[in-house]
Amino acid sequence: MYIRTARPQKGTRIAGLVFAVTTIAGLGYVVANSVNRFIAEEETRTELALITPPPPPPIEIPEPPKVEVVEEIEAPPAPPELIVPDIEVLPEIPPAIVAPVADPIPLPEPAPVAPSPAPVQSRSAPKLIASAKPDYPSAARRQGEQGTTQLEVCVNASGRVTSVSVARSSGSQRLDDAAAKWIRGERFQPAKINGSPQDVCGHSVYYEWSLRDA
Repeated sequence: MYIRTARPQKGTRIAGLVFAVTTIAGLGYVVANSVNRFIAEEETRTELALITPPPPPPIEIPEPPKVEVVEEIEAPPAPPELIVPDIEVLPEIPPAIVAPVADPIPLPEPAPVAPSPAPVQSRSAPKLIASAKPDYPSAARRQGEQGTTQLEVCVNASGRVTSVSVARSSGSQRLDDAAAKWIRGERFQPAKINGSPQDVCGHSVYYEWSLRDA
């Protein structure tokens, strides 16, 4: 049996060489990339392993509750024990016999005392002190006027006239006015009660006008 071997041509060698180089370069790239990825993963793993966790927050310890100190108060001493002395029981005394009391005798009522009589009061009215008569009005005289004028006067304790009014007219205004004017200037003995001068009002004075005296 014979095996025939064909001799490769020159172009085929170059192509094979290029293919080999390319394959080797691709394998090298794949190997290098795998190595780099492995290194990167290792570095990443190493960095993750080297990260230090943050310290835990401080734990707050609550303050112990304040204990209020209460001052001890001494209890008051116990009261002394009351000792009751023995009481001697005396024998019962029979009640005393009381005699009935007689009803009191009523006393006679005192006789009523008659009231003492009131002191007698002496009174005196004012008195006109005599003086000149009033002037007869000339017009009344010519007209023949006459009559009696009644005057009401008030006299004080000094005997002077304090007011005058005509209580009853004589029938002539001129005669009444003349009588009132006259009495105002006159003096009186004042009224008296038990000898003491007093003021008085309403004392009547009458004056008669007559043509015979004109």
